[in-house]
Amino acid sequence: MDIGALTDETLRELRRKREYPAVSLQLPTNRRSPYSPEDPVRLRNTVAEAKRRLADDTRAARTARMDVEARLDQAASEVDLTHSGDGLLVLVAPGEHQIWYLPRTVPQRVVISDTFLTRNLVAARLQEEPYWALALSESGTRLWDGAGETLTEVTTGGFPVKPEIPDHQDALPGRNFDKVGNHPTSPREESHVERERQYLRGVVGVLAPVLDREPRPLYVVGLRESVAQLEKLLPARPGLTVHRVENGSVAGCKPAELLELLRPAFERRRATRSGEVLRRLGDARGQRLFTSGLDEIWRTVREGRVALLAVEDHFRIAARVDGNGGHPVRVEPPAESLSADPSIHEDVIDEIVEAALGCGADIAFVPDDTLAEEDRMAAVLRY
Repeated sequence: MDIGALTDETLRELRRKREYPAVSLQLPTNRRSPYSPEDPVRLRNTVAEAKRRLADDTRAARTARMDVEARLDQAASEVDLTHSGDGLLVLVAPGEHQIWYLPRTVPQRVVISDTFLTRNLVAARLQEEPYWALALSESGTRLWDGAGETLTEVTTGGFPVKPEIPDHQDALPGRNFDKVGNHPTSPREESHVERERQYLRGVVGVLAPVLDREPRPLYVVGLRESVAQLEKLLPARPGLTVHRVENGSVAGCKPAELLELLRPAFERRRATRSGEVLRRLGDARGQRLFTSGLDEIWRTVREGRVALLAVEDHFRIAARVDGNGGHPVRVEPPAESLSADPSIHEDVIDEIVEAALGCGADIAFVPDDTLAEEDRMAAVLRY
């Protein structure tokens, strides 16, 4: 399934406890080379590792283990590596299996527990922030409904918007598109520039109700002057962020081509969000509403006091936790012994993220080493 299918209800269902063993396989895949020979080899190796660990796992009942092993093979046969994103998550437990294609890279690993590994689903959904992409062209303006790597063209409510040319004596539409906002050199050019202004006003008139109905970040792709003029015409709205992508080759642009144009803007947006998270953490430190480190965050999350949890992307800890959910103690046993000891939690960070979600906290995943001085994770407290 694509990450767009991950609803709050689906996530809650995935987070519930399963009959042991619940196996989570995750591995990186090559989005830009869907026929990469590395991907099927990596998948086979990950499945083989899971089976080897299950065979040595004394906690797994024989019937449950055989069921899970068969479902691992079935899931592997159903994976469509030509459809894959940057990561793959396979979840298998007695009586069920699911396949999720992730728009973010993940480390290769196997986790065996009584719950599924969901932190990368949460992180992927955060990455799939809905947005609008406006392709502004001299021959027509198109609007795209975006979520992560998925673009769907909007063909209702006045889109696409075509420029109106009154008669055959006018120049081709867009002849002076790059002069919008500049000083024309003749009355004839003044007429054309005004027609382009009218065209942009028409675009804004159709776009404004969409932004009022569903406020999202707006990415505008087009020539520099026309994008700047459209921004001036667009009424200010609380929370509206407009991101410029200066490129004039958007006429007839296909979704995959438009995504390539948008990628640098996406990266800048993610960097901005990371900066916002660090600012909130800094403000909380000054207000004495800041905490960090495994012990403190484990405790405050369970007390329901965490308002924002920030975790480095690939940070994980195996820890021994007593039956009452008490103080976690880091351990570094070999992978083979992780599932043999029920007191050892293979990824206690995943459990912290789930607990934070359960108490309504905001979750933010930041690049590795961003929180190196805070023991890789930090939180803003409610009180």
